[in-house]
Amino acid sequence: MAETVADTRRLITKPQNLNDAYGPPSNFLEIDVSNPQTVGVGRGRFTTYEIRVKTNLPIFKLKESTVRRRYSDFEWLRSELERESKGRWSSSGTE
Repeated sequence: MAETVADTRRLITKPQNLNDAYGPPSNFLEIDVSNPQTVGVGRGRFTTYEIRVKTNLPIFKLKESTVRRRYSDFEWLRSELERESKGRWSSSGTE
């Protein structure tokens, strides 16, 4: 059986200055969910939310975008995150 050895070396880091600590991040993804609007009547009633995204990540075609999404889209996103993370997902949101 192979012997396991713990690696206790520390990472070599440079001293952090105020700009490093409090400056803007090199990559960012900001997501804002706001402005709920309920539309329809009776059983056809549903709520949509405004989603604003700002980023400098190159995978996104647009640096800023705004869309409206239904609550059911958030339920889908949650189930996808739970599936992809295989049980490591935790939510403190409303049920």
